[in-house]
Formats: sequence, C-alpha cells, structure tokens
Amino acid sequence: MNWGKGIAIALMAFISFIVVLVVILVSQPVDLETEDYYKKEIAFQTEISSMENANFLSNKPIIIMTDTHIVVHLSTGQKLNNIELNLNRPNNEKLDKSYKIQGTNTFTLDKKELTKGIYKLELSYEINGTSYLQKEEYYI
Repeated sequence: MNWGKGIAIALMAFISFIVVLVVILVSQPVDLETEDYYKKEIAFQTEISSMENANFLSNKPIIIMTDTHIVVHLSTGQKLNNIELNLNRPNNEKLDKSYKIQGTNTFTLDKKELTKGIYKLELSYEINGTSYLQKEEYYI
C-alpha cells in the first residue's frame, strides 16, 4: 500500500465520523424551557417586579421540601388571590406540572407524582391587585 491509499482511507474514515456525528446531533430533541419562551422574555420586567415585590413581603408563603413531599405554607395574615404553583422541567416540557391552590393554607404535593430530576418551581399570587412571584430550583 502506498501513501495515496493511506491518506484516502484516513480521509474517508474522518468524513464518515463527521457524517455519523452530524446525524446523531441532529436527531437529538431541542426543546425550549417553556412553550411561550419568547412571549415570557418580552414580559420579563413584569416578572422581575413581581419577584422584588415577593422579596419585600414580611409574611410570604414558605416552600418546604421534605423527603416525600413539597409543602407550601401560605401566610394567614393576608388575603392571597390567584395562587398558582408551576413546576417546570427544563429538559422535558411533557413533565411540567401546574396547580391552582384554593381554599387551603397548606398545599402538599407528593413527590411520587414527579419524575426525578431538576424542577424550576414558581409560586405566583396576588395581594390587593399586586402580583408576587417566588422562584426556586429543586432536585427531586
């Protein structure tokens, strides 16, 4: 075998490797963090204001992670409206969960309902027409 054949074989092996790599990478799913990602990005300042409002509350809801449950204790001193708990899974939109909380001061969610992984937890609520948002990240 001469140099020409060796170079041709090495070049064909490299091209084959690149083609296989491209096919594998193109076949991987690429999901946005949320379905309406771009719409949420436009309203990001409103989200920042809501998070600042929640940070200044003296009696805000408390989110506790136990071994078996996620527990949300709502403050009893203020009237909370439109309470919504969202658990977003960054890598799989199908595993996202959303809960409306009504008529209770303690909301309990069993971790068995969730698939193991990282969840971005968002608790949104209103007090006297002002919106509040608490964000936390948990590994289940």
